[in-house]
Amino acid sequence: MAEQTREDRIRQRAYELWEKEGKPEGADLRFWEQAMGEIDEEDERKNSSGKRQRAAGA
Repeated sequence: MAEQTREDRIRQRAYELWEKEGKPEGADLRFWEQAMGEIDEEDERKNSSGKRQRAAGA
């Protein structure tokens, strides 16, 4: 399976958040921004972890 793009991951996370909150109308931007922040944090943690592992193996 092909790797999801950042935008696809944000879209999926925003949809999950929207469903969890009871599918409120008019809150799409709030969920998109929250999802974007969560995805960016997740990516940052992965990148930091990868850098530490490479440095330890050097």
